Amino acid sequence: MFVFNQMGPIDEAALDRLSLVTQITKHIRVRATGSVADDATELSGFTPSFLWLLRDFYLDLVEDGRKVSPREYLETALSPAAGSGPGVQAKNQIRGSIKSLFPDRDCFTLVRPMHDERALNHLDELDPQQLRPEFQEGVQKLTRLLLSRGQPKRIGIVPVTGVMLAGLAEAYVLAINQGAVPTIATAWQGVAEAECRRAAAAAEDTYRLEFNLEGTPAEPEVLLLEHLRCLNAAKATFRSIAVAEPRVRAAAKAALLEALQQRFTLIKEAALARASAQVDSALLLAAQQISTAARLHSSWADVQAEVSRAIAAYDSTTTGPTKWPRLTVFLQQQYGHMVAEFMQKIEASAEKRINEARMAAREAEVNLKRAESKIKSVEIKVKDLTTAEDQLKRELEQEKHRRSSSGGSLGGCFGCGAHTEPHM
Repeated sequence: MFVFNQMGPIDEAALDRLSLVTQITKHIRVRATGSVADDATELSGFTPSFLWLLRDFYLDLVEDGRKVSPREYLETALSPAAGSGPGVQAKNQIRGSIKSLFPDRDCFTLVRPMHDERALNHLDELDPQQLRPEFQEGVQKLTRLLLSRGQPKRIGIVPVTGVMLAGLAEAYVLAINQGAVPTIATAWQGVAEAECRRAAAAAEDTYRLEFNLEGTPAEPEVLLLEHLRCLNAAKATFRSIAVAEPRVRAAAKAALLEALQQRFTLIKEAALARASAQVDSALLLAAQQISTAARLHSSWADVQAEVSRAIAAYDSTTTGPTKWPRLTVFLQQQYGHMVAEFMQKIEASAEKRINEARMAAREAEVNLKRAESKIKSVEIKVKDLTTAEDQLKRELEQEKHRRSSSGGSLGGCFGCGAHTEPHM
Protein backbone atom coordinates (compact mmCIF):
# COMPACT_ATOMS: atom_id res chain seq x y z
CA MET A 1 0.00 0.00 0.00
CA PHE A 2 1.19 3.51 -0.93
CA VAL A 3 0.21 6.11 1.74
CA PHE A 4 0.50 9.69 0.45
CA ASN A 5 0.75 11.78 3.61
CA GLN A 6 -0.03 15.49 3.57
CA MET A 7 -1.43 18.19 5.78
CA GLY A 8 -4.66 19.94 4.95
CA PRO A 9 -7.19 19.43 2.14
CA ILE A 10 -6.52 18.32 -1.44
CA ASP A 11 -5.67 21.29 -3.62
CA GLU A 12 -3.85 21.91 -6.87
CA ALA A 13 -0.50 22.10 -5.09
CA ALA A 14 -1.08 18.65 -3.60
CA LEU A 15 -2.06 17.29 -6.99
CA ASP A 16 1.11 18.76 -8.47
CA ARG A 17 3.23 17.06 -5.80
CA LEU A 18 1.54 13.73 -6.44
CA SER A 19 1.99 14.18 -10.18
CA LEU A 20 5.72 13.67 -9.65
CA VAL A 21 4.91 10.09 -8.72
CA THR A 22 2.86 9.64 -11.84
CA GLN A 23 5.82 10.64 -13.95
CA ILE A 24 6.98 7.06 -13.46
CA THR A 25 5.07 6.17 -16.60
CA LYS A 26 7.61 8.18 -18.57
CA HIS A 27 10.63 6.49 -17.02
CA ILE A 28 9.58 2.87 -16.77
CA ARG A 29 7.87 0.49 -19.17
CA VAL A 30 5.89 -2.62 -18.51
CA ARG A 31 7.21 -4.37 -21.59
CA ALA A 32 10.02 -3.73 -24.00
CA THR A 33 7.50 -3.61 -26.86
CA GLY A 34 4.20 -1.76 -27.09
CA SER A 35 3.05 1.86 -26.91
CA VAL A 36 3.38 4.25 -23.99
CA ALA A 37 -0.41 4.38 -23.71
CA ASP A 38 -0.59 0.64 -23.40
CA ASP A 39 2.14 0.78 -20.77
CA ALA A 40 0.24 3.38 -18.76
CA THR A 41 -2.78 1.12 -18.71
CA GLU A 42 -0.81 -2.01 -17.84
CA LEU A 43 1.24 -0.22 -15.21
CA SER A 44 -1.80 0.03 -12.97
CA GLY A 45 -1.62 -3.71 -12.52
CA PHE A 46 1.75 -3.30 -10.79
CA THR A 47 1.02 -0.28 -8.60
CA PRO A 48 -0.01 -0.72 -4.96
CA SER A 49 -3.30 0.35 -3.48
CA PHE A 50 -3.27 4.08 -2.78
CA LEU A 51 -4.32 5.86 0.40
CA TRP A 52 -4.34 9.67 0.54
CA LEU A 53 -3.92 10.56 4.20
CA LEU A 54 -5.02 14.11 5.05
CA ARG A 55 -3.67 15.16 8.44
CA ASP A 56 -4.84 18.18 10.39
CA PHE A 57 -7.95 18.13 8.25
CA TYR A 58 -10.33 20.90 9.23
CA LEU A 59 -12.97 20.91 6.49
CA ASP A 60 -16.46 19.56 6.91
CA LEU A 61 -17.01 16.90 4.24
CA VAL A 62 -20.29 18.24 2.94
CA GLU A 63 -21.30 18.55 -0.65
CA ASP A 64 -24.60 20.02 -1.84
CA GLY A 65 -25.87 19.96 1.68
CA ARG A 66 -25.10 16.26 2.32
CA LYS A 67 -22.24 14.67 4.15
CA VAL A 68 -19.78 12.81 1.92
CA SER A 69 -17.17 10.19 2.73
CA PRO A 70 -13.40 10.84 2.41
CA ARG A 71 -13.35 8.56 -0.65
CA GLU A 72 -16.06 10.60 -2.32
CA TYR A 73 -14.12 13.73 -1.44
CA LEU A 74 -11.06 12.22 -3.19
CA GLU A 75 -13.01 11.30 -6.29
CA THR A 76 -14.45 14.82 -6.46
CA ALA A 77 -10.95 16.28 -6.21
CA LEU A 78 -9.80 14.01 -9.05
CA SER A 79 -12.73 14.93 -11.30
CA PRO A 80 -11.77 16.83 -14.46
CA ALA A 81 -11.64 20.58 -13.96
CA ALA A 82 -14.04 22.65 -15.99
CA GLY A 83 -12.73 24.92 -18.73
CA SER A 84 -10.25 24.68 -21.55
CA GLY A 85 -6.80 25.83 -22.37
CA PRO A 86 -3.29 24.46 -21.72
CA GLY A 87 -3.47 25.02 -17.96
CA VAL A 88 -6.75 23.17 -17.56
CA GLN A 89 -5.54 20.36 -19.84
CA ALA A 90 -2.39 20.01 -17.76
CA LYS A 91 -4.41 19.81 -14.55
CA ASN A 92 -6.80 17.26 -16.02
CA GLN A 93 -3.87 15.24 -17.33
CA ILE A 94 -2.50 15.04 -13.80
CA ARG A 95 -5.89 13.96 -12.48
CA GLY A 96 -6.27 11.38 -15.21
CA SER A 97 -2.77 9.94 -14.68
CA ILE A 98 -3.40 9.60 -10.92
CA LYS A 99 -6.67 7.80 -11.51
CA SER A 100 -5.11 5.60 -14.18
CA LEU A 101 -2.03 4.74 -12.11
CA PHE A 102 -3.95 4.04 -8.87
CA PRO A 103 -7.27 2.35 -9.69
CA ASP A 104 -7.48 1.03 -6.11
CA ARG A 105 -7.50 4.28 -4.13
CA ASP A 106 -8.98 5.66 -0.94
CA CYS A 107 -8.79 8.69 1.33
CA PHE A 108 -8.60 9.09 5.11
CA THR A 109 -8.74 12.24 7.24
CA LEU A 110 -7.31 12.98 10.68
CA VAL A 111 -8.05 16.04 12.79
CA ARG A 112 -5.31 17.93 14.56
CA PRO A 113 -3.98 16.04 17.59
CA MET A 114 -4.36 19.05 19.88
CA HIS A 115 -5.67 22.59 19.83
CA ASP A 116 -2.72 23.95 21.77
CA GLU A 117 -0.16 25.13 19.21
CA ARG A 118 2.71 25.03 21.68
CA ALA A 119 1.95 21.45 22.71
CA LEU A 120 2.08 20.34 19.06
CA ASN A 121 5.83 20.89 19.09
CA HIS A 122 6.23 18.28 21.85
CA LEU A 123 3.78 15.55 20.88
CA ASP A 124 6.34 12.84 21.44
CA GLU A 125 6.59 13.88 25.10
CA LEU A 126 2.85 13.90 25.80
CA ASP A 127 0.71 11.16 27.22
CA PRO A 128 -1.50 9.78 24.41
CA GLN A 129 -4.51 10.36 26.62
CA GLN A 130 -3.86 14.11 26.36
CA LEU A 131 -4.56 14.01 22.63
CA ARG A 132 -7.97 14.90 21.28
CA PRO A 133 -10.43 11.99 21.48
CA GLU A 134 -11.36 12.53 17.82
CA PHE A 135 -7.68 12.15 16.87
CA GLN A 136 -7.24 9.02 18.99
CA GLU A 137 -10.32 7.48 17.43
CA GLY A 138 -9.11 8.43 13.96
CA VAL A 139 -5.67 6.84 14.56
CA GLN A 140 -7.33 3.62 15.68
CA LYS A 141 -9.51 3.55 12.56
CA LEU A 142 -6.48 4.32 10.37
CA THR A 143 -4.55 1.46 11.97
CA ARG A 144 -7.40 -0.96 11.33
CA LEU A 145 -7.69 0.28 7.76
CA LEU A 146 -3.97 -0.15 7.05
CA LEU A 147 -3.91 -3.63 8.57
CA SER A 148 -6.99 -4.74 6.62
CA ARG A 149 -6.03 -3.17 3.31
CA GLY A 150 -2.32 -3.72 3.43
CA GLN A 151 -1.33 -6.78 1.38
CA PRO A 152 2.02 -8.29 0.45
CA LYS A 153 3.53 -6.75 -2.64
CA ARG A 154 2.74 -8.94 -5.61
CA ILE A 155 3.61 -9.03 -9.24
CA GLY A 156 0.89 -11.01 -10.90
CA ILE A 157 0.12 -13.79 -8.46
CA VAL A 158 3.61 -13.95 -7.01
CA PRO A 159 4.40 -12.30 -3.63
CA VAL A 160 7.51 -10.13 -3.74
CA THR A 161 10.02 -10.75 -0.96
CA GLY A 162 12.50 -8.22 0.33
CA VAL A 163 15.30 -9.86 -1.65
CA MET A 164 13.23 -9.72 -4.82
CA LEU A 165 12.23 -6.10 -4.25
CA ALA A 166 15.90 -5.21 -3.85
CA GLY A 167 16.62 -7.10 -7.06
CA LEU A 168 13.95 -5.15 -8.92
CA ALA A 169 15.31 -1.85 -7.61
CA GLU A 170 18.81 -2.86 -8.62
CA ALA A 171 17.64 -3.75 -12.13
CA TYR A 172 15.79 -0.44 -12.49
CA VAL A 173 18.76 1.60 -11.27
CA LEU A 174 21.17 -0.29 -13.53
CA ALA A 175 18.96 0.32 -16.57
CA ILE A 176 18.53 4.04 -15.75
CA ASN A 177 22.28 4.49 -15.17
CA GLN A 178 22.94 2.94 -18.53
CA GLY A 179 20.56 5.38 -20.18
CA ALA A 180 17.90 2.76 -20.89
CA VAL A 181 14.24 2.65 -19.94
CA PRO A 182 13.70 -0.12 -17.38
CA THR A 183 10.93 -2.56 -18.14
CA ILE A 184 9.01 -4.26 -15.38
CA ALA A 185 8.52 -7.50 -17.29
CA THR A 186 12.22 -7.85 -18.08
CA ALA A 187 13.36 -6.85 -14.61
CA TRP A 188 10.80 -9.11 -12.97
CA GLN A 189 11.74 -12.04 -15.14
CA GLY A 190 15.38 -11.53 -14.22
CA VAL A 191 14.55 -11.32 -10.52
CA ALA A 192 12.24 -14.34 -10.69
CA GLU A 193 14.85 -16.37 -12.54
CA ALA A 194 17.48 -15.32 -9.99
CA GLU A 195 15.20 -16.42 -7.16
CA CYS A 196 14.57 -19.72 -8.88
CA ARG A 197 18.31 -20.20 -9.36
CA ARG A 198 18.82 -19.47 -5.67
CA ALA A 199 16.08 -21.96 -4.83
CA ALA A 200 17.66 -24.54 -7.13
CA ALA A 201 21.08 -24.02 -5.52
CA ALA A 202 19.56 -24.45 -2.06
CA ALA A 203 17.74 -27.57 -3.26
CA GLU A 204 20.99 -29.03 -4.61
CA ASP A 205 22.65 -28.34 -1.25
CA THR A 206 19.77 -30.12 0.47
CA TYR A 207 20.15 -33.12 -1.83
CA ARG A 208 23.91 -33.23 -1.27
CA LEU A 209 23.62 -33.01 2.52
CA GLU A 210 20.74 -35.49 2.70
CA PHE A 211 22.36 -38.20 0.57
CA ASN A 212 23.85 -40.79 2.93
CA LEU A 213 26.65 -41.97 0.68
CA GLU A 214 28.61 -43.83 3.35
CA GLY A 215 25.62 -45.61 4.83
CA THR A 216 23.99 -46.64 1.55
CA PRO A 217 25.05 -50.00 0.06
CA ALA A 218 26.27 -49.81 -3.51
CA GLU A 219 23.23 -51.63 -4.88
CA PRO A 220 21.34 -49.93 -7.77
CA GLU A 221 17.92 -50.43 -6.16
CA VAL A 222 19.05 -49.12 -2.76
CA LEU A 223 20.83 -46.16 -4.34
CA LEU A 224 17.69 -45.33 -6.33
CA LEU A 225 15.54 -45.32 -3.18
CA GLU A 226 18.01 -43.00 -1.45
CA HIS A 227 18.00 -40.75 -4.54
CA LEU A 228 14.20 -40.52 -4.48
CA ARG A 229 14.18 -39.70 -0.77
CA CYS A 230 16.73 -36.91 -1.19
CA LEU A 231 14.97 -35.72 -4.35
CA ASN A 232 11.74 -35.17 -2.39
CA ALA A 233 13.66 -33.19 0.23
CA ALA A 234 15.26 -31.07 -2.51
CA LYS A 235 11.87 -30.42 -4.13
CA ALA A 236 10.48 -29.24 -0.78
CA THR A 237 13.39 -26.81 -0.42
CA PHE A 238 12.83 -25.53 -3.96
CA ARG A 239 9.12 -25.00 -3.35
CA SER A 240 9.79 -23.07 -0.15
CA ILE A 241 12.14 -20.60 -1.86
CA ALA A 242 11.24 -20.37 -5.54
CA VAL A 243 8.90 -17.44 -6.19
CA ALA A 244 7.89 -16.89 -9.79
CA GLU A 245 5.19 -17.51 -12.33
CA PRO A 246 4.42 -21.17 -13.05
CA ARG A 247 6.27 -21.03 -16.37
CA VAL A 248 9.51 -19.75 -14.81
CA ARG A 249 9.20 -22.13 -11.86
CA ALA A 250 8.58 -25.07 -14.18
CA ALA A 251 11.67 -24.24 -16.25
CA ALA A 252 13.82 -23.85 -13.14
CA LYS A 253 12.44 -27.06 -11.64
CA ALA A 254 13.13 -28.98 -14.84
CA ALA A 255 16.72 -27.71 -14.82
CA LEU A 256 17.02 -28.68 -11.14
CA LEU A 257 15.73 -32.20 -11.74
CA GLU A 258 18.13 -32.65 -14.64
CA ALA A 259 21.04 -31.43 -12.50
CA LEU A 260 20.07 -33.76 -9.65
CA GLN A 261 19.73 -36.68 -12.05
CA GLN A 262 23.23 -35.97 -13.35
CA ARG A 263 24.52 -35.74 -9.79
CA PHE A 264 22.86 -39.06 -8.94
CA THR A 265 24.39 -40.66 -12.02
CA LEU A 266 27.85 -39.56 -10.90
CA ILE A 267 27.17 -40.71 -7.33
CA LYS A 268 25.96 -44.11 -8.53
CA GLU A 269 28.90 -44.58 -10.91
CA ALA A 270 31.37 -43.65 -8.17
CA ALA A 271 29.66 -45.97 -5.66
CA LEU A 272 29.60 -48.89 -8.09
CA ALA A 273 33.24 -48.26 -9.02
CA ARG A 274 34.24 -48.34 -5.34
CA ALA A 275 32.21 -51.51 -4.86
CA SER A 276 33.92 -53.11 -7.86
CA ALA A 277 37.33 -52.18 -6.44
CA GLN A 278 36.33 -53.74 -3.10
CA VAL A 279 35.31 -56.90 -4.95
CA ASP A 280 38.69 -57.00 -6.73
CA SER A 281 40.56 -56.63 -3.45
CA ALA A 282 38.41 -59.21 -1.65
CA LEU A 283 38.77 -61.74 -4.48
CA LEU A 284 42.54 -61.30 -4.52
CA LEU A 285 42.67 -61.95 -0.78
CA ALA A 286 40.39 -64.98 -1.14
CA ALA A 287 42.56 -66.35 -3.97
CA GLN A 288 45.66 -66.10 -1.79
CA GLN A 289 43.83 -67.72 1.13
CA ILE A 290 42.51 -70.61 -0.96
CA SER A 291 45.81 -71.17 -2.74
CA THR A 292 47.66 -71.29 0.58
CA ALA A 293 45.10 -73.74 1.96
CA ALA A 294 45.47 -75.99 -1.09
CA ARG A 295 49.24 -76.06 -0.66
CA LEU A 296 49.38 -76.51 3.11
CA HIS A 297 46.46 -78.79 3.98
CA SER A 298 46.68 -82.47 3.23
CA SER A 299 42.97 -83.05 3.83
CA TRP A 300 40.42 -81.99 1.22
CA ALA A 301 37.90 -81.30 4.03
CA ASP A 302 40.33 -78.78 5.55
CA VAL A 303 40.69 -77.10 2.17
CA GLN A 304 36.89 -76.90 1.81
CA ALA A 305 36.59 -75.36 5.29
CA GLU A 306 39.13 -72.69 4.34
CA VAL A 307 37.15 -71.94 1.16
CA SER A 308 33.98 -71.46 3.24
CA ARG A 309 35.78 -69.02 5.53
CA ALA A 310 37.07 -67.08 2.53
CA ILE A 311 33.53 -66.82 1.08
CA ALA A 312 32.13 -65.60 4.43
CA ALA A 313 34.82 -62.90 4.66
CA TYR A 314 34.11 -61.88 1.06
CA ASP A 315 30.36 -61.60 1.76
CA SER A 316 30.88 -59.35 4.80
CA THR A 317 33.22 -56.87 3.07
CA THR A 318 31.73 -56.43 -0.41
CA THR A 319 28.59 -55.00 -2.04
CA GLY A 320 27.44 -54.10 -5.53
CA PRO A 321 25.70 -55.77 -8.45
CA THR A 322 28.85 -57.64 -9.53
CA LYS A 323 29.42 -59.17 -6.10
CA TRP A 324 27.83 -62.60 -6.63
CA PRO A 325 28.34 -63.01 -10.41
CA ARG A 326 32.04 -62.35 -10.02
CA LEU A 327 32.27 -64.71 -7.04
CA THR A 328 30.66 -67.45 -9.13
CA VAL A 329 33.21 -67.01 -11.92
CA PHE A 330 35.99 -66.77 -9.36
CA LEU A 331 35.03 -70.03 -7.66
CA GLN A 332 34.74 -71.81 -11.00
CA GLN A 333 38.27 -70.75 -11.82
CA GLN A 334 39.68 -71.24 -8.34
CA TYR A 335 38.25 -74.71 -7.88
CA GLY A 336 40.06 -75.82 -11.02
CA HIS A 337 43.35 -74.32 -9.82
CA MET A 338 42.74 -75.52 -6.28
CA VAL A 339 42.07 -79.13 -7.35
CA ALA A 340 45.10 -79.03 -9.64
CA GLU A 341 47.33 -77.72 -6.84
CA PHE A 342 45.92 -80.19 -4.36
CA MET A 343 46.36 -83.13 -6.78
CA GLN A 344 49.82 -81.89 -7.66
CA LYS A 345 50.64 -81.83 -3.97
CA ILE A 346 49.21 -85.35 -3.56
CA GLU A 347 51.12 -86.59 -6.58
CA ALA A 348 54.26 -84.93 -5.33
CA SER A 349 53.77 -86.59 -1.95
CA ALA A 350 53.16 -89.95 -3.57
CA GLU A 351 56.18 -89.51 -5.83
CA LYS A 352 58.26 -88.69 -2.78
CA ARG A 353 57.10 -91.82 -1.02
CA ILE A 354 57.77 -93.87 -4.16
CA ASN A 355 61.25 -92.41 -4.43
CA GLU A 356 61.85 -93.13 -0.77
CA ALA A 357 60.69 -96.74 -1.30
CA ARG A 358 62.93 -97.05 -4.34
CA MET A 359 65.87 -95.72 -2.41
CA ALA A 360 65.09 -98.15 0.41
CA ALA A 361 64.84 -101.00 -2.09
CA ARG A 362 68.12 -100.04 -3.69
CA GLU A 363 69.74 -99.85 -0.28
CA ALA A 364 68.26 -103.22 0.64
CA GLU A 365 69.54 -104.61 -2.64
CA VAL A 366 73.00 -103.29 -1.93
CA ASN A 367 72.86 -104.69 1.58
CA LEU A 368 71.63 -107.97 0.12
CA LYS A 369 74.51 -108.07 -2.30
CA ARG A 370 76.90 -107.31 0.52
CA ALA A 371 75.35 -110.09 2.54
CA GLU A 372 75.53 -112.48 -0.43
CA SER A 373 79.15 -111.52 -0.91
CA LYS A 374 79.87 -112.20 2.73
CA ILE A 375 77.97 -115.49 2.47
CA LYS A 376 80.04 -116.51 -0.55
CA SER A 377 83.19 -115.57 1.30
CA VAL A 378 82.09 -117.60 4.27
CA GLU A 379 81.13 -120.48 2.01
CA ILE A 380 84.56 -120.39 0.44
CA LYS A 381 86.16 -120.36 3.85
CA VAL A 382 83.87 -123.22 4.95
CA LYS A 383 84.78 -125.11 1.79
CA ASP A 384 88.45 -124.46 2.38
CA LEU A 385 88.08 -125.65 5.97
CA THR A 386 86.17 -128.71 4.83
CA THR A 387 88.86 -129.49 2.28
CA ALA A 388 91.58 -129.00 4.90
CA GLU A 389 89.63 -131.20 7.30
CA ASP A 390 89.33 -133.93 4.72
CA GLN A 391 92.99 -133.63 3.94
CA LEU A 392 93.83 -133.87 7.61
CA LYS A 393 91.61 -136.88 8.02
CA ARG A 394 93.37 -138.57 5.15
CA GLU A 395 96.73 -137.77 6.57
CA LEU A 396 95.59 -139.06 9.95
CA GLU A 397 94.42 -142.34 8.43
CA GLN A 398 97.66 -142.66 6.61
CA GLU A 399 99.54 -142.01 9.79
CA LYS A 400 97.47 -144.59 11.61
CA HIS A 401 98.02 -147.07 8.87
CA ARG A 402 101.75 -146.37 8.80
CA ARG A 403 102.04 -146.81 12.48
CA SER A 404 100.03 -149.98 12.57
CA SER A 405 102.32 -151.39 9.97
CA SER A 406 105.44 -150.65 12.01
CA GLY A 407 104.28 -152.79 15.02
CA GLY A 408 104.88 -152.07 18.63
CA SER A 409 106.47 -148.80 18.24
CA LEU A 410 103.09 -147.33 17.83
CA GLY A 411 101.86 -149.19 20.85
CA GLY A 412 104.94 -148.33 22.88
CA CYS A 413 104.32 -144.86 22.02
CA PHE A 414 100.69 -145.11 23.10
CA GLY A 415 101.78 -146.96 26.20
CA CYS A 416 104.14 -144.36 27.37
CA GLY A 417 101.21 -141.98 28.02
CA ALA A 418 102.46 -139.26 25.75
CA HIS A 419 100.01 -137.59 23.39
CA THR A 420 101.03 -135.63 20.42
CA GLU A 421 98.52 -133.34 18.54
CA PRO A 422 98.78 -133.42 14.84
CA HIS A 423 99.75 -130.19 13.14
CA MET A 424 97.39 -128.90 10.69
